[in-house]
Amino acid sequence: MHSIPEVPICVQDVQPKRRFSIRLAPLLAAGHASVPVAIIFYLFLSLLTDYEGTTYTACTRLNVFPSLSAVARSQHIGWRITCCTNLPFGLFTSWLYSRYYRRILPRKVRPFGCLLALLLVQTSCSFFLWGMYPNIAGESTLHRAVAISLFVSCAIVMAGCYMLHKYYICVDKQSQQQLAYGLKCKLVVTYFAAVPIMWCCYFLHEHFCFPFAYSVFGVCEFVNICSTFLYLATCYFDFYNVHICHDQRLGFFLSEF
Repeated sequence: MHSIPEVPICVQDVQPKRRFSIRLAPLLAAGHASVPVAIIFYLFLSLLTDYEGTTYTACTRLNVFPSLSAVARSQHIGWRITCCTNLPFGLFTSWLYSRYYRRILPRKVRPFGCLLALLLVQTSCSFFLWGMYPNIAGESTLHRAVAISLFVSCAIVMAGCYMLHKYYICVDKQSQQQLAYGLKCKLVVTYFAAVPIMWCCYFLHEHFCFPFAYSVFGVCEFVNICSTFLYLATCYFDFYNVHICHDQRLGFFLSEF
């Protein structure tokens, strides 16, 4: 049978198509990777301009390294800007991961993938809340609630996403996915190696005023937060072929995974 040619029904049908697309992967990776870069910058700025204030503790033992909350209080304006600007990247990444997991995962583990996407929303909101109240004392209930919420959700998201990539996504996949898996593996190991050391040193500082315990706690705290956002930056490999496209007739739409 001969195909019937389509008849234009409006002026736009006979006009040349104009389409452009924007790659999402570099934007998301840059948005997440900028957080550890900014945190390291604030750390050095605090050590140079407010060393005594950021390293002071109620304990009389020696402390030479500030905690993350001390740096946030010292550089509260920059900290607030960093936390607020990362929120849309975190929310958009969680939405993309929910679509990604629904498309690529087997049916039996899709709910777990959606749960991880929701926990990523919680991580972004906790980090945003920390940015809105950077001057609260470390002993306050709000600070402890935000910190525990942030670190627990980060641990679950990193471990859960790593397991999904290991057992369901990177099996017999191309080298780019294997590279993403390798990076995720190193960051997960770094995070979970620092967590027990961090909380052990915090316990020693709070109950025994152990020398340098709070310094080690501060180092591990920075390692954890930087590992988390570098891990989120590996979404570059998961969404490297996703584009925001615009067509003259279709308008804006998202390309397929």
